Amino acid sequence: MKTLCVAVVVLSLTSVCQSAPLTCEQLNKPLDKSPDLSGRWYMIALSSDVCLIPSLLNALFWPSLVIDFKEQDTPNLYNANVTFNMHDFCDSKVETFFLKSSSLFDVDSNNSPTGEPDTLLHTGCPDCLVIKGNDGINLLMYFSRRKTVTDAELKEFETQSECMGWFKPEVLNTVHEYQECKSLDDDNEDFSTLTAKMGQRMKSSYTGPLQCIAQDIFYYPRVAFEWIQERFYSLL
Repeated sequence: MKTLCVAVVVLSLTSVCQSAPLTCEQLNKPLDKSPDLSGRWYMIALSSDVCLIPSLLNALFWPSLVIDFKEQDTPNLYNANVTFNMHDFCDSKVETFFLKSSSLFDVDSNNSPTGEPDTLLHTGCPDCLVIKGNDGINLLMYFSRRKTVTDAELKEFETQSECMGWFKPEVLNTVHEYQECKSLDDDNEDFSTLTAKMGQRMKSSYTGPLQCIAQDIFYYPRVAFEWIQERFYSLL
């Protein structure tokens, strides 16, 4: 009985510790050391500083995506097999990355790190991965070893996006089927089926992109007005 009581206390304390939310400072902080990327990661959600990008992606393509990382003989060098499914059409490609601490680099022909790296950020989810992409478009990508995460874990990622001043994340398709799907080859006779499904999807999900467009329409005139107002008052 005493052992059981101790176990209950320990588990209770553990639960309390795990439920403590991370602050914005913690969520925006890069990882202190390199994680083990090896294995399969399911993409859960996506955020950006541009509202329309993830919203249109979800409203039109409704994708599911998975990355299989495999470490190479060279330390910190990974092959990543990226596979996605949109409306039962699949495609994949292999990329090579170099992981250094919290930075994930593309590599050149000699497998040397090159370019601006993506950054791995802290998360309270023990089997999740948050990657901040800086390749022309600012993206915040949420991956997990599991196909789905809890509401609390998803809420934390939403908070992480808010801490950056970015838009609410879009949750991607959780049906990860990559075997029984059609190819995206240009000569595929069923390509018209894909475009038809994209149209059907857009009919039911168009409000998201429209809201983003509306925000932009009202945002930029307001910014221009504030800038003119500021310049005017500076002359007084």
